[in-house]
Amino acid sequence: MTNQGIDKEPVRTEDCEVSRPPEGLIAWIESVEPQFHADDRIEEDLSKRFFEEIRPLGHLARYKYLGRPGLSLRPKIGNQSYDAEIIDTSAGNEHIRRVEFTSAYRDEDFALRQEFLDQHVGVYMTGHVWRNGTKASGGQVHVVLEFEDHQILLEEMLESVKACVANKLDKPYTANTILTIVFDDTILYETDLPQLQARFRDIMLSQQALGKFCGVYILGASGKTLWEFGETLPA
Repeated sequence: MTNQGIDKEPVRTEDCEVSRPPEGLIAWIESVEPQFHADDRIEEDLSKRFFEEIRPLGHLARYKYLGRPGLSLRPKIGNQSYDAEIIDTSAGNEHIRRVEFTSAYRDEDFALRQEFLDQHVGVYMTGHVWRNGTKASGGQVHVVLEFEDHQILLEEMLESVKACVANKLDKPYTANTILTIVFDDTILYETDLPQLQARFRDIMLSQQALGKFCGVYILGASGKTLWEFGETLPA
């Protein structure tokens, strides 16, 4: 990262926690994302939360909540048991759903691939990825293409999603919490989608996830895929 050419104040926690309508949240995310890529004055933890929680919240806003009067979304930065609030006042009273995000991909590998993608026109999502040296010293990310069996990749992803659900079932949440599992959907082909719907449903049923959460979303990190299980907001 570099501060060269940056003449505005860095994004702060209080900027992130503003309650915004869906369209406003999406526009704000798009306006500040270049700063998170380029401004090393932004706290590392805040940057991590932006990419792992706030940007996925923007994907949910785009998928589900556009054109909903009286609805707003608010990221929450801190140690509470959730990462965002969805606030619905359309019926006259305030109705709040909480959202807990968790990642079903290998965090370090995925972060390195995302960094490589930010600097190049594309990135291989399979194969060895590493940095030569440290980020602070200017070490560059390298990716080597390796062909991996597609079905094995799918099974590994499904096992990771299952592990995410199991991990969250052991923790206390209020009944109005939506669990959102973010996974690497760049490995998917269009033909994978029908079987994944059934496989994800089996995971929800076997883990009894909807006995713990009012809804479960399985969201692609690209923002292009979403599966929903259970109720989320009243009609």
